[in-house]
Amino acid sequence: MQALNILLRFAWMQTVLNFKVSLHGETLAAIVASIEIIRRGIWNFFRLTFRSTFHFLLKMSRLENEHLNNVGKFRAFKSAPLPFNYEDDEDRDV
Repeated sequence: MQALNILLRFAWMQTVLNFKVSLHGETLAAIVASIEIIRRGIWNFFRLTFRSTFHFLLKMSRLENEHLNNVGKFRAFKSAPLPFNYEDDEDRDV
């Protein structure tokens, strides 16, 4: 994959450095532009694939960390218990 990246970068450099080529200038520019779009698409695909894999592994490690460090079991509920009792407040209002 790295070899393909290097070859496609040399194709782009060819247009910048004005090497002598038998193709017409506009034709060569169109071909190199198309190749550059393909090259960037390939690397964006691999970058997204790597990021997705990395985020998946990161979420799994967070889940494992949550499981190992949840000693008080507070995170197992939707809300943590409060330090006061609601029933006492209702009796005072009456």
